[in-house]
Amino acid sequence: MIDIQKNLKKLTTVVDSHLDTRYRVGMRVIKTSAAVMICLIIALFVGGWSSISITAVSAIVTIQQTRVETVRSGGFRLLGTLIGGLVGTLTVIIGLFLPYYNDALFILVIPLMLMFNLYLCNVLKMQDTCTISCVVTILVAAHVDLDATIGGALVYTLLRLRDTLIGVAAATLMNIVPHYLARFLKKRKEDPTKNEE
Repeated sequence: MIDIQKNLKKLTTVVDSHLDTRYRVGMRVIKTSAAVMICLIIALFVGGWSSISITAVSAIVTIQQTRVETVRSGGFRLLGTLIGGLVGTLTVIIGLFLPYYNDALFILVIPLMLMFNLYLCNVLKMQDTCTISCVVTILVAAHVDLDATIGGALVYTLLRLRDTLIGVAAATLMNIVPHYLARFLKKRKEDPTKNEE
């Protein structure tokens, strides 16, 4: 019986050292989940299933601890999407004029365009946009098989930009609105006479 108690105590110690059993769901978790729900609703009406992952991921990545960080993150996400879309479209244009591009030459061209993308982000002093712009460049460049036209690449870029904007807007709203609502309610509670005017 004593061995069982010792083993149970050891197990409890191990669990406590690896788990935070006192953790409670905080506002960031609630705001992130609410932003994703808004994205899912909008995506169903605007873009259908193809837009859902982009809008939801944009919201998740954009939302940060503070309102200022969220707005900054959203701005970089939008700029990165725009830069990546333009470089991806340029990749599609290059692919249309290069013989054997779809056979195997894309293996060289896409990494070279990613280097150009990263160079451009660094020259513009927008290092925070590097990751998302590379992701969008690859999305647009890989989309060439589905619609190998310049117009198709531009439309695809605009759709990704729209989806990103939806996610960024939802995350920003969810990180800003509760703050101002709480401030409004606090002022109202402190000075009830203003409500009567």
